Amino acid sequence: MEFETVRLDGDGAIRHLVLNRPRVHNAVNAQLVADVHQACVAIDADPSIRVVIFRGEGPSFCSGADLKAPRATKAQAMLGSKNGARMYDTLLNLNAVTIAACHGYLIGGGAVFPAACDFRIGAPTVKLTLNEVSIGFNLTWHSLPVLINVVGAQRAKEMLLLGRTYGYRQLDAMGFFTEIVESEGDLVPACERLAAEVVRQPPVPTTVSKSSINAQSLAHARAIQHMDHVAVGFMNFSQNSRTARETYFNGEGRDWVEE
Repeated sequence: MEFETVRLDGDGAIRHLVLNRPRVHNAVNAQLVADVHQACVAIDADPSIRVVIFRGEGPSFCSGADLKAPRATKAQAMLGSKNGARMYDTLLNLNAVTIAACHGYLIGGGAVFPAACDFRIGAPTVKLTLNEVSIGFNLTWHSLPVLINVVGAQRAKEMLLLGRTYGYRQLDAMGFFTEIVESEGDLVPACERLAAEVVRQPPVPTTVSKSSINAQSLAHARAIQHMDHVAVGFMNFSQNSRTARETYFNGEGRDWVEE
């Protein structure tokens, strides 16, 4: 099966799901969201696939939203949020065990993609930033409870409300990574060694245990995510959100209006 913005590489029990927009650091657009979703559906339809290594082609794992994409209407923004949530839920709940190979920029959606994976391995080049609030948006895709589940509520507040950038050793210290490597060249081999460990485990107990852990740890996740899509529709046309986007890169002062 071929996709426009991702690749599904390999055969047998271990496959590589590769974000494939390297010229733009694998920035997220509507097509990439659709392709990741369809690739995950195809993976789930093949019970021979035991492990998926999720990685990015080129210098970065994923640089987040494609800021060059055309501005959406409120309705389009809400639909995009719903499509993103559908994709993210499918990735999170794959029967196969998932391993994120993290290198380069992990920004916004690129930072929460790995959180949806069962294991994460990081290279020294990692620079992770959750900049949604900084550019005037909320964190969507149903990903906030997943992030909290990985790093805890207090750290999630720090990461999201302040929009700080974290290196791989900082992330390792907060428990984000399963393992870190000393060079990018070691990243994929480390993921493949971990994948081989998973494959040595019996298939059904592995899948059932993963599903049960997800169900227990995220039991109340949907109860707090029902306003995601409405909020992103509003923020797409908020004056303060527009100011946040326009001043994020240039460092200009920010004057907020009452909304």
